[in-house]
Amino acid sequence: MRHVDKMIWLASYPRSGNTLLRAILHSCFGIRSTSVYHGDLGFNRNLEHYAGHVELEVCRSIRLNNDGLLPVKTHRNPSDSAPAIYIVRDGRAASVSLWEFMRHSMSLEDVILGKHQFGTWTDHVNAWRPWDRDQTLFLKYEDILTDTSNSLLQLRRFLHRDIVSDRLPLRSDIAHLDGHWVRTYSDWREKITQSDLDCHCRVNGEMMNALGYT
Repeated sequence: MRHVDKMIWLASYPRSGNTLLRAILHSCFGIRSTSVYHGDLGFNRNLEHYAGHVELEVCRSIRLNNDGLLPVKTHRNPSDSAPAIYIVRDGRAASVSLWEFMRHSMSLEDVILGKHQFGTWTDHVNAWRPWDRDQTLFLKYEDILTDTSNSLLQLRRFLHRDIVSDRLPLRSDIAHLDGHWVRTYSDWREKITQSDLDCHCRVNGEMMNALGYT
């Protein structure tokens, strides 16, 4: 990154609302963002425009936002102390969504057990510890959907940016542009077996309880 950029991580476990967060930054604050992943959003130009996405290599030659703010999406563990917005989602929903995103290339149980590059949901949350990490805004995906006004106010205070629109991008609109990175709504409860729920409880139950997921 160029030293003039004010880099901020947009961090989450996969399938936890990172693309929604980026769309909110773009539509509600006029902030564009990039990603550590080349070809993020599948090179879908309409989806990239909706989320305010610019490829990282392009950001190295231009200033992404007028004030030098450089938000960068990542699912990786923290590598520095740069400011961050960490978004968390119910681990059961995130795991099922990741399993579907991977097109069932492994079992849901293996997804829950973290037998892939991202590890377990609990390990990822613990790696970031967003509740006590310096310069970190901790948001819940569910709160963004149910208490939009408060979520926007938290973002406003953290980013020191005025809200230019209070209209959240509709998930259905984003899903219509893609269907893979952003899927149409489905209930994770209809996709998970009791055995997988038991596995998730063993692996992630303590953290789920700590974050208020029941």
